[in-house]
Amino acid sequence: MKTSTAQLRRRLLSSVVPVAVLTASLLAAGCAVKPEPLTAEENLARVRKDLSVVLAPQEPLTKAVSMDEAMARAIKYNLDERVKVMEMAVATDQLELSRYDMLPRVVAAAGYVGRNNDAGSESLNLATGRRTGESTTATDRNRRTGDLAFTWNVLDFGVSYLRARQSANLVLIADERRRRVVQGIMQDVRTAYWRAVAAERLLKRLEPVEKRVEGARRDARTLEALRVQAPLQALNYTRTLVETLRQLQSLRRELVAAKSQLGALMGLPPGEPFEIELPPASVMKTPPKLDVGVEALETYALLNRPELLEESYNERISADETWRSLLKLLPGIDVNAALRYDSNSFLLNQRWADYGARISWNLINLVSAPATKSYAEAQEELVAFRRQALSMAVLSQVHVAVLQFRELKQEFALTAEQADLDTRIRSQYTNVGEAGQVGELGVIQSEVMALLSDLRRDLVLADLHNAYARVMVSAGVDPLPETMAADDLPSLTQAVGKGLSSWQERANSVLRVKDLMAKDAAKAEKPEPAKAEPVKPEPAKAAPMAAAPADASTPFVLAFSENPAMEPSAAAVFAAVPALEVK
Repeated sequence: MKTSTAQLRRRLLSSVVPVAVLTASLLAAGCAVKPEPLTAEENLARVRKDLSVVLAPQEPLTKAVSMDEAMARAIKYNLDERVKVMEMAVATDQLELSRYDMLPRVVAAAGYVGRNNDAGSESLNLATGRRTGESTTATDRNRRTGDLAFTWNVLDFGVSYLRARQSANLVLIADERRRRVVQGIMQDVRTAYWRAVAAERLLKRLEPVEKRVEGARRDARTLEALRVQAPLQALNYTRTLVETLRQLQSLRRELVAAKSQLGALMGLPPGEPFEIELPPASVMKTPPKLDVGVEALETYALLNRPELLEESYNERISADETWRSLLKLLPGIDVNAALRYDSNSFLLNQRWADYGARISWNLINLVSAPATKSYAEAQEELVAFRRQALSMAVLSQVHVAVLQFRELKQEFALTAEQADLDTRIRSQYTNVGEAGQVGELGVIQSEVMALLSDLRRDLVLADLHNAYARVMVSAGVDPLPETMAADDLPSLTQAVGKGLSSWQERANSVLRVKDLMAKDAAKAEKPEPAKAEPVKPEPAKAAPMAAAPADASTPFVLAFSENPAMEPSAAAVFAAVPALEVK
Protein backbone atom coordinates (compact mmCIF):
# COMPACT_ATOMS: atom_id res chain seq x y z
CA MET A 1 0.00 0.00 0.00
CA LYS A 2 2.86 2.39 0.77
CA THR A 3 4.43 1.62 -2.58
CA SER A 4 1.25 2.43 -4.51
CA THR A 5 0.85 5.70 -2.57
CA ALA A 6 4.37 6.75 -3.44
CA GLN A 7 3.78 5.96 -7.06
CA LEU A 8 0.64 8.05 -7.05
CA ARG A 9 2.53 10.95 -5.51
CA ARG A 10 5.25 10.72 -8.15
CA ARG A 11 2.64 10.64 -10.90
CA LEU A 12 0.89 13.65 -9.42
CA LEU A 13 4.16 15.60 -9.14
CA SER A 14 5.17 14.62 -12.67
CA SER A 15 1.87 16.01 -14.02
CA VAL A 16 1.80 19.17 -11.87
CA VAL A 17 5.44 20.30 -12.30
CA PRO A 18 5.34 20.83 -16.11
CA VAL A 19 2.14 22.84 -15.80
CA ALA A 20 3.68 25.01 -13.08
CA VAL A 21 6.86 25.54 -15.10
CA LEU A 22 4.83 26.50 -18.22
CA THR A 23 2.70 28.95 -16.21
CA ALA A 24 5.77 30.57 -14.66
CA SER A 25 7.39 30.91 -18.10
CA LEU A 26 4.32 32.62 -19.56
CA LEU A 27 4.11 35.05 -16.63
CA ALA A 28 7.81 35.87 -16.94
CA ALA A 29 7.47 36.46 -20.68
CA GLY A 30 4.51 38.76 -20.13
CA CYS A 31 6.40 40.83 -17.59
CA ALA A 32 9.44 41.09 -19.89
CA VAL A 33 7.62 42.97 -22.73
CA LYS A 34 9.21 46.38 -23.42
CA PRO A 35 9.21 48.92 -26.29
CA GLU A 36 11.42 47.82 -29.17
CA PRO A 37 12.12 50.39 -31.93
CA LEU A 38 12.53 49.32 -35.53
CA THR A 39 15.96 48.07 -36.41
CA ALA A 40 17.92 49.48 -39.35
CA GLU A 41 17.24 46.32 -41.37
CA GLU A 42 13.47 46.49 -40.69
CA ASN A 43 13.36 50.18 -41.58
CA LEU A 44 15.28 49.55 -44.81
CA ALA A 45 12.95 46.68 -45.71
CA ARG A 46 9.96 48.98 -45.17
CA VAL A 47 11.44 51.63 -47.46
CA ARG A 48 12.15 49.07 -50.17
CA LYS A 49 8.63 47.67 -49.95
CA ASP A 50 7.02 51.12 -50.12
CA LEU A 51 9.19 52.27 -53.02
CA SER A 52 8.40 49.11 -54.95
CA VAL A 53 4.74 50.20 -54.87
CA VAL A 54 5.23 53.95 -55.24
CA LEU A 55 7.72 53.60 -58.10
CA ALA A 56 5.93 50.71 -59.78
CA PRO A 57 6.35 50.77 -63.56
CA GLN A 58 3.59 52.50 -65.51
CA GLU A 59 2.62 52.55 -69.12
CA PRO A 60 5.49 54.36 -70.88
CA LEU A 61 5.14 57.95 -72.02
CA THR A 62 5.50 57.65 -75.77
CA LYS A 63 4.16 61.10 -76.70
CA ALA A 64 3.32 64.46 -75.23
CA VAL A 65 0.72 64.28 -72.46
CA SER A 66 -2.66 65.89 -73.13
CA MET A 67 -5.02 67.01 -70.39
CA ASP A 68 -7.30 64.02 -70.93
CA GLU A 69 -4.38 61.60 -70.67
CA ALA A 70 -3.06 63.41 -67.58
CA MET A 71 -6.45 62.94 -65.90
CA ALA A 72 -6.59 59.29 -66.98
CA ARG A 73 -3.11 58.66 -65.55
CA ALA A 74 -4.11 60.39 -62.32
CA ILE A 75 -7.18 58.15 -62.01
CA LYS A 76 -5.14 55.02 -62.73
CA TYR A 77 -1.90 55.72 -60.84
CA ASN A 78 -2.59 58.40 -58.24
CA LEU A 79 -1.93 56.97 -54.78
CA ASP A 80 -4.74 58.91 -53.06
CA GLU A 81 -7.28 57.42 -55.45
CA ARG A 82 -5.79 53.95 -54.97
CA VAL A 83 -6.13 54.36 -51.20
CA LYS A 84 -9.86 55.04 -51.61
CA VAL A 85 -10.20 52.05 -53.92
CA MET A 86 -8.60 49.86 -51.25
CA GLU A 87 -10.90 51.31 -48.59
CA MET A 88 -13.86 50.37 -50.77
CA ALA A 89 -12.44 46.86 -51.18
CA VAL A 90 -12.08 46.57 -47.40
CA ALA A 91 -15.67 47.73 -46.91
CA THR A 92 -16.84 45.13 -49.45
CA ASP A 93 -14.95 42.38 -47.62
CA GLN A 94 -16.47 43.57 -44.36
CA LEU A 95 -19.91 43.20 -45.93
CA GLU A 96 -19.10 39.64 -46.96
CA LEU A 97 -18.03 38.83 -43.40
CA SER A 98 -21.13 40.42 -41.87
CA ARG A 99 -23.33 38.10 -43.93
CA TYR A 100 -21.89 35.10 -42.11
CA ASP A 101 -22.98 36.60 -38.78
CA MET A 102 -26.60 35.90 -39.73
CA LEU A 103 -25.95 32.16 -39.92
CA PRO A 104 -26.44 29.94 -36.87
CA ARG A 105 -23.39 28.74 -34.97
CA VAL A 106 -22.35 25.14 -35.62
CA VAL A 107 -19.53 24.18 -33.29
CA ALA A 108 -17.63 20.90 -33.53
CA ALA A 109 -15.60 19.93 -30.46
CA ALA A 110 -13.48 16.97 -29.44
CA GLY A 111 -11.60 16.38 -26.21
CA TYR A 112 -9.77 14.01 -23.92
CA VAL A 113 -10.35 13.85 -20.17
CA GLY A 114 -8.16 11.95 -17.72
CA ARG A 115 -7.38 11.82 -14.01
CA ASN A 116 -4.89 10.03 -11.75
CA ASN A 117 -7.49 8.18 -9.67
CA ASP A 118 -11.04 6.95 -9.86
CA ALA A 119 -13.95 9.39 -9.53
CA GLY A 120 -15.64 7.28 -6.82
CA SER A 121 -18.36 8.35 -4.41
CA GLU A 122 -20.59 7.05 -1.62
CA SER A 123 -24.32 7.41 -1.09
CA LEU A 124 -26.29 8.75 1.89
CA ASN A 125 -29.51 7.11 3.05
CA LEU A 126 -31.84 10.05 3.57
CA ALA A 127 -34.23 8.00 5.75
CA THR A 128 -31.61 6.79 8.21
CA GLY A 129 -28.94 9.42 7.69
CA ARG A 130 -26.27 6.73 7.32
CA ARG A 131 -23.73 6.27 4.54
CA THR A 132 -23.96 3.10 2.54
CA GLY A 133 -20.24 2.41 3.07
CA GLU A 134 -19.75 1.36 -0.51
CA SER A 135 -17.65 3.44 -2.90
CA THR A 136 -18.82 3.34 -6.51
CA THR A 137 -17.85 5.07 -9.72
CA ALA A 138 -19.62 5.71 -13.03
CA THR A 139 -16.78 7.36 -14.90
CA ASP A 140 -13.68 5.97 -16.54
CA ARG A 141 -10.33 7.47 -15.63
CA ASN A 142 -9.62 8.30 -19.26
CA ARG A 143 -12.31 9.05 -21.79
CA ARG A 144 -12.82 10.77 -25.08
CA THR A 145 -15.62 13.25 -25.85
CA GLY A 146 -16.98 14.89 -28.97
CA ASP A 147 -20.01 16.86 -30.00
CA LEU A 148 -21.47 18.78 -32.92
CA ALA A 149 -23.66 21.60 -31.56
CA PHE A 150 -26.10 23.84 -33.44
CA THR A 151 -27.12 27.12 -31.77
CA TRP A 152 -29.33 29.86 -33.20
CA ASN A 153 -30.48 33.00 -31.44
CA VAL A 154 -33.42 34.66 -33.18
CA LEU A 155 -32.62 38.06 -31.71
CA ASP A 156 -28.98 37.83 -32.81
CA PHE A 157 -30.16 37.01 -36.31
CA GLY A 158 -32.18 40.22 -36.49
CA VAL A 159 -29.31 42.29 -35.11
CA SER A 160 -26.86 40.67 -37.54
CA TYR A 161 -29.20 41.35 -40.44
CA LEU A 162 -29.34 45.04 -39.58
CA ARG A 163 -25.58 45.11 -39.13
CA ALA A 164 -25.16 43.59 -42.60
CA ARG A 165 -27.41 46.30 -44.04
CA GLN A 166 -25.24 48.90 -42.36
CA SER A 167 -22.13 47.32 -43.86
CA ALA A 168 -23.78 47.45 -47.29
CA ASN A 169 -24.36 51.18 -46.83
CA LEU A 170 -20.76 51.59 -45.72
CA VAL A 171 -19.68 50.13 -49.06
CA LEU A 172 -21.73 52.80 -50.82
CA ILE A 173 -20.22 55.47 -48.56
CA ALA A 174 -16.73 54.28 -49.47
CA ASP A 175 -17.65 54.58 -53.14
CA GLU A 176 -18.91 58.15 -52.64
CA ARG A 177 -15.68 59.07 -50.87
CA ARG A 178 -13.75 57.63 -53.79
CA ARG A 179 -15.85 59.76 -56.15
CA ARG A 180 -15.06 62.85 -54.11
CA VAL A 181 -11.32 62.12 -54.24
CA VAL A 182 -11.45 61.54 -58.00
CA GLN A 183 -13.29 64.83 -58.52
CA GLY A 184 -10.71 66.68 -56.43
CA ILE A 185 -7.87 65.05 -58.37
CA MET A 186 -9.46 66.08 -61.65
CA GLN A 187 -9.64 69.69 -60.47
CA ASP A 188 -5.99 69.65 -59.36
CA VAL A 189 -4.86 68.05 -62.62
CA ARG A 190 -6.71 70.61 -64.72
CA THR A 191 -5.16 73.50 -62.77
CA ALA A 192 -1.66 72.00 -62.84
CA TYR A 193 -1.92 71.21 -66.54
CA TRP A 194 -2.79 74.76 -67.57
CA ARG A 195 -0.12 76.21 -65.32
CA ALA A 196 2.38 73.79 -66.83
CA VAL A 197 1.24 74.90 -70.30
CA ALA A 198 1.88 78.51 -69.31
CA ALA A 199 5.32 77.52 -68.03
CA GLU A 200 6.20 75.65 -71.22
CA ARG A 201 5.12 78.60 -73.35
CA LEU A 202 6.95 81.29 -71.39
CA LEU A 203 10.07 79.66 -69.95
CA LYS A 204 11.49 79.34 -73.45
CA ARG A 205 11.03 83.08 -73.92
CA LEU A 206 12.55 83.95 -70.54
CA GLU A 207 16.08 82.80 -71.22
CA PRO A 208 16.91 85.16 -74.15
CA VAL A 209 15.32 88.11 -72.35
CA GLU A 210 17.35 87.36 -69.19
CA LYS A 211 20.55 87.18 -71.23
CA ARG A 212 19.74 90.49 -72.89
CA VAL A 213 19.06 92.15 -69.52
CA GLU A 214 22.31 90.76 -68.13
CA GLY A 215 24.21 92.18 -71.11
CA ALA A 216 22.60 95.60 -70.70
CA ARG A 217 23.39 95.46 -66.99
CA ARG A 218 27.09 94.86 -67.70
CA ASP A 219 27.12 97.68 -70.24
CA ALA A 220 25.51 100.01 -67.71
CA ARG A 221 28.18 99.25 -65.14
CA THR A 222 30.87 99.91 -67.75
CA LEU A 223 29.31 103.27 -68.64
CA GLU A 224 29.06 104.12 -64.96
CA ALA A 225 32.76 103.30 -64.46
CA LEU A 226 33.76 105.40 -67.51
CA ARG A 227 31.53 108.26 -66.27
CA VAL A 228 29.98 108.66 -69.70
CA GLN A 229 26.63 109.55 -68.10
CA ALA A 230 25.70 111.44 -65.01
CA PRO A 231 26.09 109.23 -61.90
CA LEU A 232 22.43 109.53 -60.89
CA GLN A 233 21.21 108.71 -64.40
CA ALA A 234 23.53 105.69 -64.63
CA LEU A 235 22.45 104.40 -61.23
CA ASN A 236 18.74 104.75 -62.08
CA TYR A 237 19.35 102.95 -65.36
CA THR A 238 21.15 100.08 -63.57
CA ARG A 239 18.47 99.93 -60.90
CA THR A 240 15.75 99.58 -63.54
CA LEU A 241 17.65 96.71 -65.14
CA VAL A 242 18.11 94.97 -61.77
CA GLU A 243 14.41 95.36 -61.01
CA THR A 244 13.55 93.92 -64.42
CA LEU A 245 15.88 90.97 -63.81
CA ARG A 246 14.31 90.39 -60.39
CA GLN A 247 10.84 90.25 -61.97
CA LEU A 248 12.05 87.71 -64.49
CA GLN A 249 13.59 85.51 -61.80
CA SER A 250 10.41 85.71 -59.72
CA LEU A 251 8.50 84.71 -62.83
CA ARG A 252 10.75 81.71 -63.33
CA ARG A 253 10.33 80.60 -59.71
CA GLU A 254 6.55 80.72 -60.05
CA LEU A 255 6.52 78.57 -63.17
CA VAL A 256 9.35 76.11 -62.68
CA ALA A 257 7.44 73.79 -60.30
CA ALA A 258 4.20 73.58 -62.31
CA LYS A 259 5.33 70.65 -64.45
CA SER A 260 6.62 68.71 -61.43
CA GLN A 261 3.26 69.16 -59.68
CA LEU A 262 1.49 67.75 -62.73
CA GLY A 263 3.84 64.76 -62.79
CA ALA A 264 3.19 64.09 -59.11
CA LEU A 265 -0.57 64.14 -59.66
CA MET A 266 -0.17 61.64 -62.52
CA GLY A 267 1.77 59.32 -60.19
CA LEU A 268 5.10 59.68 -62.06
CA PRO A 269 8.32 59.16 -60.10
CA PRO A 270 9.88 62.48 -58.99
CA GLY A 271 12.15 63.92 -61.64
CA GLU A 272 10.95 61.74 -64.51
CA PRO A 273 10.93 63.85 -67.69
CA PHE A 274 7.85 64.13 -69.86
CA GLU A 275 6.47 66.45 -72.50
CA ILE A 276 3.19 68.37 -72.39
CA GLU A 277 0.93 68.64 -75.40
CA LEU A 278 0.53 72.37 -75.90
CA PRO A 279 -2.95 73.48 -77.00
CA PRO A 280 -3.26 75.53 -80.19
CA ALA A 281 -2.85 79.30 -79.93
CA SER A 282 -6.57 79.74 -80.59
CA VAL A 283 -7.41 77.63 -77.53
CA MET A 284 -5.10 79.74 -75.36
CA LYS A 285 -7.14 82.80 -76.33
CA THR A 286 -10.55 81.13 -75.89
CA PRO A 287 -11.97 80.70 -72.38
CA PRO A 288 -14.00 77.59 -71.49
CA LYS A 289 -17.74 77.91 -71.97
CA LEU A 290 -20.30 77.31 -69.25
CA ASP A 291 -23.70 76.88 -70.86
CA VAL A 292 -25.51 75.60 -67.78
CA GLY A 293 -27.79 77.72 -65.64
CA VAL A 294 -27.38 78.09 -61.91
CA GLU A 295 -30.70 76.36 -61.27
CA ALA A 296 -29.67 73.29 -63.26
CA LEU A 297 -26.30 73.14 -61.51
CA GLU A 298 -27.90 73.43 -58.08
CA THR A 299 -30.41 70.69 -58.82
CA TYR A 300 -27.72 68.46 -60.30
CA ALA A 301 -25.55 69.05 -57.23
CA LEU A 302 -28.37 68.13 -54.85
CA LEU A 303 -28.77 64.86 -56.73
CA ASN A 304 -25.13 63.93 -57.29
CA ARG A 305 -22.82 65.49 -54.72
CA PRO A 306 -20.91 62.67 -52.97
CA GLU A 307 -21.21 64.39 -49.59
CA LEU A 308 -25.01 64.53 -49.78
CA LEU A 309 -25.28 60.93 -50.92
CA GLU A 310 -22.94 59.91 -48.11
CA GLU A 311 -25.18 61.64 -45.58
CA SER A 312 -28.21 59.90 -47.09
CA TYR A 313 -26.50 56.55 -46.55
CA ASN A 314 -25.62 57.66 -43.02
CA GLU A 315 -29.31 58.31 -42.47
CA ARG A 316 -30.03 54.71 -43.49
CA ILE A 317 -27.37 53.52 -41.07
CA SER A 318 -28.90 55.60 -38.27
CA ALA A 319 -32.35 54.17 -38.99
CA ASP A 320 -30.96 50.64 -38.84
CA GLU A 321 -29.15 51.53 -35.63
CA THR A 322 -32.48 52.62 -34.17
CA TRP A 323 -34.00 49.25 -35.04
CA ARG A 324 -30.98 47.48 -33.56
CA SER A 325 -31.44 49.37 -30.30
CA LEU A 326 -35.11 48.43 -30.18
CA LEU A 327 -34.43 44.78 -31.03
CA LYS A 328 -32.03 44.49 -28.11
CA LEU A 329 -34.93 45.36 -25.80
CA LEU A 330 -36.85 42.25 -26.86
CA PRO A 331 -36.44 38.83 -25.23
CA GLY A 332 -33.93 36.48 -26.77
CA ILE A 333 -34.92 33.05 -28.03
CA ASP A 334 -32.21 30.38 -28.27
CA VAL A 335 -32.77 27.21 -30.25
CA ASN A 336 -30.11 24.52 -29.88
CA ALA A 337 -29.47 20.94 -30.92
CA ALA A 338 -26.38 18.75 -30.69
CA LEU A 339 -24.95 15.34 -31.50
CA ARG A 340 -22.71 14.11 -28.66
CA TYR A 341 -20.30 11.26 -28.00
CA ASP A 342 -18.62 10.10 -24.79
CA SER A 343 -16.39 6.99 -24.55
CA ASN A 344 -17.29 6.42 -20.88
CA SER A 345 -17.88 2.68 -20.65
CA PHE A 346 -20.39 3.09 -17.82
CA LEU A 347 -22.83 4.98 -20.07
CA LEU A 348 -25.71 3.04 -21.48
CA ASN A 349 -25.71 5.21 -24.64
CA GLN A 350 -22.37 6.61 -25.64
CA ARG A 351 -23.89 8.47 -28.58
CA TRP A 352 -26.98 10.62 -28.25
CA ALA A 353 -28.67 13.78 -29.48
CA ASP A 354 -30.16 16.55 -27.38
CA TYR A 355 -32.16 19.63 -28.28
CA GLY A 356 -34.04 22.40 -26.63
CA ALA A 357 -35.13 26.03 -26.66
CA ARG A 358 -34.70 28.83 -24.15
CA ILE A 359 -36.13 32.32 -23.81
CA SER A 360 -34.49 35.04 -21.76
CA TRP A 361 -35.38 38.66 -21.15
CA ASN A 362 -33.53 41.36 -19.29
CA LEU A 363 -36.37 43.10 -17.49
CA ILE A 364 -34.21 46.17 -16.87
CA ASN A 365 -34.56 46.85 -20.61
CA LEU A 366 -38.19 47.76 -19.98
CA VAL A 367 -37.02 50.64 -17.82
CA SER A 368 -34.40 51.86 -20.29
CA ALA A 369 -36.62 51.49 -23.37
CA PRO A 370 -37.88 55.12 -23.46
CA ALA A 371 -34.36 56.52 -23.09
CA THR A 372 -33.01 54.16 -25.74
CA LYS A 373 -35.72 55.12 -28.19
CA SER A 374 -35.25 58.83 -27.52
CA TYR A 375 -31.50 58.56 -28.08
CA ALA A 376 -31.92 56.66 -31.34
CA GLU A 377 -34.46 59.17 -32.66
CA ALA A 378 -32.16 62.05 -31.72
CA GLN A 379 -29.38 60.40 -33.73
CA GLU A 380 -31.65 60.17 -36.77
CA GLU A 381 -32.67 63.82 -36.44
CA LEU A 382 -29.02 64.85 -36.12
CA VAL A 383 -28.13 63.09 -39.36
CA ALA A 384 -31.12 64.66 -41.13
CA PHE A 385 -30.22 68.17 -39.91
CA ARG A 386 -26.61 67.63 -40.90
CA ARG A 387 -27.67 66.64 -44.43
CA GLN A 388 -29.97 69.65 -44.70
CA ALA A 389 -27.22 72.00 -43.55
CA LEU A 390 -24.86 70.40 -46.05
CA SER A 391 -27.47 70.88 -48.78
CA MET A 392 -27.51 74.60 -48.11
CA ALA A 393 -23.71 74.66 -48.14
CA VAL A 394 -23.72 72.83 -51.48
CA LEU A 395 -26.10 75.38 -52.97
CA SER A 396 -23.84 78.19 -51.75
CA GLN A 397 -20.76 76.49 -53.19
CA VAL A 398 -22.40 76.14 -56.59
CA HIS A 399 -23.50 79.76 -56.60
CA VAL A 400 -20.07 81.03 -55.51
CA ALA A 401 -18.27 78.81 -58.04
CA VAL A 402 -20.41 80.17 -60.88
CA LEU A 403 -19.84 83.77 -59.75
CA GLN A 404 -16.07 83.23 -59.56
CA PHE A 405 -16.08 81.70 -63.04
CA ARG A 406 -17.94 84.67 -64.46
CA GLU A 407 -15.64 87.18 -62.77
CA LEU A 408 -12.52 85.37 -63.95
CA LYS A 409 -13.96 85.22 -67.44
CA GLN A 410 -14.25 89.01 -67.47
CA GLU A 411 -10.76 89.35 -66.01
CA PHE A 412 -9.39 87.05 -68.69
CA ALA A 413 -10.92 89.23 -71.41
CA LEU A 414 -9.14 92.29 -69.96
CA THR A 415 -5.79 90.54 -69.49
CA ALA A 416 -5.98 89.15 -73.03
CA GLU A 417 -6.63 92.64 -74.37
CA GLN A 418 -3.76 94.03 -72.28
CA ALA A 419 -1.44 91.28 -73.56
CA ASP A 420 -2.37 92.15 -77.12
CA LEU A 421 -1.68 95.85 -76.49
CA ASP A 422 1.69 95.13 -74.87
CA THR A 423 2.63 92.90 -77.81
CA ARG A 424 1.85 95.72 -80.22
CA ILE A 425 3.76 98.20 -78.06
CA ARG A 426 6.77 95.87 -78.06
CA SER A 427 6.64 95.73 -81.84
CA GLN A 428 6.67 99.53 -81.98
CA TYR A 429 9.60 99.76 -79.56
CA THR A 430 11.49 97.15 -81.57
CA ASN A 431 11.00 99.12 -84.78
CA VAL A 432 12.05 102.47 -83.31
CA GLY A 433 14.90 100.79 -81.45
CA GLU A 434 16.31 99.40 -84.66
CA ALA A 435 16.06 102.90 -86.12
CA GLY A 436 18.01 104.28 -83.16
CA GLN A 437 15.19 106.51 -81.97
CA VAL A 438 14.96 104.93 -78.52
CA GLY A 439 17.46 103.37 -76.14
CA GLU A 440 17.93 99.69 -75.43
CA LEU A 441 16.36 100.05 -72.00
CA GLY A 442 13.01 100.99 -73.51
CA VAL A 443 13.15 98.00 -75.87
CA ILE A 444 14.02 95.64 -73.01
CA GLN A 445 11.27 97.01 -70.80
CA SER A 446 8.71 96.64 -73.60
CA GLU A 447 9.76 92.99 -74.09
CA VAL A 448 9.53 92.31 -70.37
CA MET A 449 6.12 93.97 -70.12
CA ALA A 450 4.87 91.94 -73.08
CA LEU A 451 6.23 88.78 -71.47
CA LEU A 452 4.60 89.59 -68.12
CA SER A 453 1.30 90.35 -69.85
CA ASP A 454 1.40 87.02 -71.66
CA LEU A 455 2.12 85.30 -68.36
CA ARG A 456 -0.76 87.07 -66.61
CA ARG A 457 -3.08 86.07 -69.43
CA ASP A 458 -2.00 82.42 -69.28
CA LEU A 459 -2.17 82.34 -65.47
CA VAL A 460 -5.63 83.92 -65.48
CA LEU A 461 -6.61 81.29 -68.07
CA ALA A 462 -5.28 78.61 -65.70
CA ASP A 463 -7.30 80.16 -62.86
CA LEU A 464 -10.32 80.27 -65.16
CA HIS A 465 -9.97 76.55 -65.90
CA ASN A 466 -9.59 75.98 -62.16
CA ALA A 467 -12.84 77.88 -61.59
CA TYR A 468 -14.45 75.81 -64.34
CA ALA A 469 -13.29 72.63 -62.59
CA ARG A 470 -14.57 74.03 -59.28
CA VAL A 471 -18.01 74.41 -60.85
CA MET A 472 -17.87 70.77 -61.90
CA VAL A 473 -16.77 69.64 -58.44
CA SER A 474 -19.43 71.75 -56.70
CA ALA A 475 -22.05 70.14 -58.94
CA GLY A 476 -20.74 66.62 -58.26
CA VAL A 477 -19.87 65.86 -61.89
CA ASP A 478 -18.09 62.55 -62.49
CA PRO A 479 -15.48 62.55 -65.27
CA LEU A 480 -16.00 58.84 -65.90
CA PRO A 481 -19.11 56.76 -66.68
CA GLU A 482 -20.36 54.31 -64.07
CA THR A 483 -19.32 51.28 -66.14
CA MET A 484 -16.40 50.87 -68.53
CA ALA A 485 -15.49 48.06 -70.88
CA ALA A 486 -11.80 48.21 -69.89
CA ASP A 487 -9.56 50.12 -67.49
CA ASP A 488 -6.49 50.45 -69.71
CA LEU A 489 -5.01 53.90 -70.23
CA PRO A 490 -6.35 54.53 -73.79
CA SER A 491 -9.89 53.58 -72.70
CA LEU A 492 -9.63 55.80 -69.63
CA THR A 493 -8.35 58.70 -71.72
CA GLN A 494 -11.20 58.35 -74.19
CA ALA A 495 -13.78 58.07 -71.40
CA VAL A 496 -12.41 61.18 -69.63
CA GLY A 497 -12.58 63.22 -72.84
CA LYS A 498 -16.13 62.08 -73.51
CA GLY A 499 -17.22 62.77 -69.94
CA LEU A 500 -15.71 66.27 -69.88
CA SER A 501 -17.38 67.18 -73.17
CA SER A 502 -20.86 65.91 -72.25
CA TRP A 503 -21.30 66.87 -68.59
CA GLN A 504 -23.08 70.13 -69.38
CA GLU A 505 -25.66 68.29 -71.45
CA ARG A 506 -26.26 65.92 -68.54
CA ALA A 507 -26.67 68.84 -66.16
CA ASN A 508 -29.13 70.60 -68.47
CA SER A 509 -31.15 67.38 -68.77
CA VAL A 510 -32.03 67.77 -65.10
CA LEU A 511 -34.21 70.78 -65.88
CA ARG A 512 -35.88 68.92 -68.73
CA VAL A 513 -36.67 66.09 -66.35
CA LYS A 514 -37.97 68.61 -63.83
CA ASP A 515 -40.27 70.17 -66.42
CA LEU A 516 -41.59 66.74 -67.42
CA MET A 517 -42.28 65.91 -63.77
CA ALA A 518 -44.03 69.26 -63.25
CA LYS A 519 -46.24 68.72 -66.30
CA ASP A 520 -47.00 65.18 -65.19
CA ALA A 521 -47.91 66.38 -61.68
CA ALA A 522 -50.17 69.10 -63.08
CA LYS A 523 -51.85 66.57 -65.33
CA ALA A 524 -52.45 64.25 -62.39
CA GLU A 525 -53.97 67.04 -60.27
CA LYS A 526 -56.29 68.37 -63.01
CA PRO A 527 -59.27 66.00 -63.43
CA GLU A 528 -60.65 65.29 -66.86
CA PRO A 529 -64.17 66.64 -67.60
CA ALA A 530 -66.92 64.19 -66.75
CA LYS A 531 -68.57 62.50 -69.67
CA ALA A 532 -72.32 61.88 -69.58
CA GLU A 533 -73.87 58.63 -70.61
CA PRO A 534 -75.51 58.62 -74.08
CA VAL A 535 -79.25 59.39 -74.02
CA LYS A 536 -81.40 56.30 -73.87
CA PRO A 537 -85.01 55.86 -75.08
CA GLU A 538 -86.24 55.66 -71.49
CA PRO A 539 -87.22 58.94 -69.87
CA ALA A 540 -84.85 58.40 -66.92
CA LYS A 541 -81.22 59.52 -67.47
CA ALA A 542 -78.21 57.83 -66.04
CA ALA A 543 -75.95 59.68 -63.64
CA PRO A 544 -72.75 61.07 -65.17
CA MET A 545 -69.69 58.88 -64.92
CA ALA A 546 -66.90 59.71 -62.49
CA ALA A 547 -63.79 61.34 -63.92
CA ALA A 548 -61.22 58.82 -65.07
CA PRO A 549 -57.87 58.95 -63.30
CA ALA A 550 -55.18 60.87 -65.11
CA ASP A 551 -52.91 58.78 -67.24
CA ALA A 552 -49.48 58.86 -65.57
CA SER A 553 -46.98 59.27 -68.37
CA THR A 554 -43.44 58.03 -67.80
CA PRO A 555 -40.95 60.03 -69.90
CA PHE A 556 -39.18 61.27 -66.76
CA VAL A 557 -38.61 57.69 -65.61
CA LEU A 558 -36.84 56.94 -68.85
CA ALA A 559 -34.72 60.04 -68.45
CA PHE A 560 -33.73 59.02 -64.96
CA SER A 561 -32.57 55.62 -66.15
CA GLU A 562 -29.51 57.32 -67.63
CA ASN A 563 -28.35 58.35 -64.18
CA PRO A 564 -29.33 55.89 -61.43
CA ALA A 565 -27.81 58.16 -58.77
CA MET A 566 -30.68 60.61 -59.40
CA GLU A 567 -33.45 58.14 -58.70
CA PRO A 568 -33.66 57.74 -54.89
CA SER A 569 -34.83 61.23 -53.89
CA ALA A 570 -35.53 63.02 -57.16
CA ALA A 571 -39.17 63.84 -56.43
CA ALA A 572 -38.35 65.26 -53.01
CA VAL A 573 -35.50 67.35 -54.38
CA PHE A 574 -37.47 68.73 -57.29
CA ALA A 575 -40.30 69.62 -54.95
CA ALA A 576 -37.88 71.72 -52.90
CA VAL A 577 -35.94 73.29 -55.78
CA PRO A 578 -38.21 76.35 -56.40
CA ALA A 579 -37.58 77.51 -52.83
CA LEU A 580 -33.81 77.19 -53.28
CA GLU A 581 -33.34 79.04 -56.55
CA VAL A 582 -30.62 81.69 -56.62
CA LYS A 583 -31.35 84.53 -59.01
